[in-house]
Amino acid sequence: MDNIMMIRHLWQHNRAALIAFAIAVVALLYFGFQTLSQALYWNDPAHRDQALAGWMTPRYVAQSYHIPPEVFVPALFLNPAQKPRRKSLDAIAKENGVTLDDLQVRIDAAVTDWRNALVERER
Repeated sequence: MDNIMMIRHLWQHNRAALIAFAIAVVALLYFGFQTLSQALYWNDPAHRDQALAGWMTPRYVAQSYHIPPEVFVPALFLNPAQKPRRKSLDAIAKENGVTLDDLQVRIDAAVTDWRNALVERER
């Protein structure tokens, strides 16, 4: 009963603060869930270095292969000055007259070169 009285008191005397607190809690829960779900998804080995599929976007490829934009942008024929904007790999392949297999070869080569360069830097 004390909790109900306390909430009633806060509502009557500090309504703005109580609303702001409620909004903050909802935002915390939302962004916390988003962060947790993304972490669980990308830490699943089934989502690492996936074979390319037409529905994938450049961002998905970057997440799957754990590569920065400077690695995948040239491999996917993208303009480095522009953001890819959720363009599917099917659309990218069609625009450039290549197949998904050709894109896979280009991504694999770029990723291998980038990872080998990382290993060399660590030595």
